[in-house]
Amino acid sequence: MKKSLLNNKFLIVAIPALFSGMCNSANAQTVPTPDHVIILIEENYAYSQIIGSTLAPHINALTTDTNCAVFSQCYAIEHPSQPNYLAFFSGSDQGNHDDNIPVGIPFTTPNIASELLAASKTFITYSEDIPAAGFTGATSGLYVRKHNPITNWFGTGTNQVSSTLSQPFTAFPASTNYSSLPTVCYVIPNQVNDMHNGSIPAGDNWYFNKLDTLKQWCMANNSLLVITFDEDDDNHGNQIATLFYGPMVKNLPAPNYYTEHITLYNMLRTFEDMYGLTHAGAAATATPITDCWRTNIHNAGVNTTTNNSTLKCIPNPADNYVTFSMNTAPAEPVTISINDMTGRMVGTFSMNTAEFKVSTAQLTNGLYTYRINDSKNTLDHGKFVINHN
Repeated sequence: MKKSLLNNKFLIVAIPALFSGMCNSANAQTVPTPDHVIILIEENYAYSQIIGSTLAPHINALTTDTNCAVFSQCYAIEHPSQPNYLAFFSGSDQGNHDDNIPVGIPFTTPNIASELLAASKTFITYSEDIPAAGFTGATSGLYVRKHNPITNWFGTGTNQVSSTLSQPFTAFPASTNYSSLPTVCYVIPNQVNDMHNGSIPAGDNWYFNKLDTLKQWCMANNSLLVITFDEDDDNHGNQIATLFYGPMVKNLPAPNYYTEHITLYNMLRTFEDMYGLTHAGAAATATPITDCWRTNIHNAGVNTTTNNSTLKCIPNPADNYVTFSMNTAPAEPVTISINDMTGRMVGTFSMNTAEFKVSTAQLTNGLYTYRINDSKNTLDHGKFVINHN
């Protein structure tokens, strides 16, 4: 029954704590409210060239996860690259249809960064190989400004933002400090690692080497990882691969991926609605994405209702043991996953009885998180403390 081992023992304690609400009044409970959204933008390949391709094993491995939504009818706005980045950031190409430094800058139009700041939230773009924070040049090595739309809103005027919101990827937090991520961030690899000038395997490996550790951390920290593309290769109707991954996401396996027609504008609208923001440009009339979210994630607390049973996780704090109990056995086995606060999984086990007692003897003092899943949904989640006397 026990699966993951640490020193051949299960080392688990679970004490519920209040968890931030998944919805707010502004989004009418149709989209979740992640603590963080991390958006990786790749380049110039079509959906059919990525999803199912042996050239992208790491991205495709993500698609099989029960917490990953794959959108099979997602489309960019136009060609070439820059208008799509502008549209994704501000709901408009701002009248620019090429990759040259835009005319009319700095813009004063609404955009997701200024909206987040106005709502006391945060935003950063992390660009690989940009030579310095706030750099405004067209190119530098493998960095290109056309892939960094925030650059066109630097200033102190209406809807403008500080140049400090454009950072090099070297400023992206280490895995031990992911909690310092902004509310929303764009991750922009250089022209080789985003697949623009490089290969699909190069981009796939970059994602795996740089961001794969985010997966477990997102699951333990109410956060959403997004992988999308700016445009296709000009030969597939601008159909692009888009994946959402996190504890609030429900998976539909192939071939029944999410098939509604969406664009970069629908995604922008969705991220704005997550935080009750105003809407930029075409996002105001775009439909938010609402069907891929789990509906029964709730605030964790002592005596929460799970599968029509009352779940208790006691004691709090725990010393040598913790007991999970329900007033009745679950209708099907549930899986409890335990992570430390860096997002590293320290154990999982299956519970199919009304009570399960776990030793915590080999875990060090500190804060941990747990998540309880059945075959379809996240049923409960929370934080817990170990305090060996």
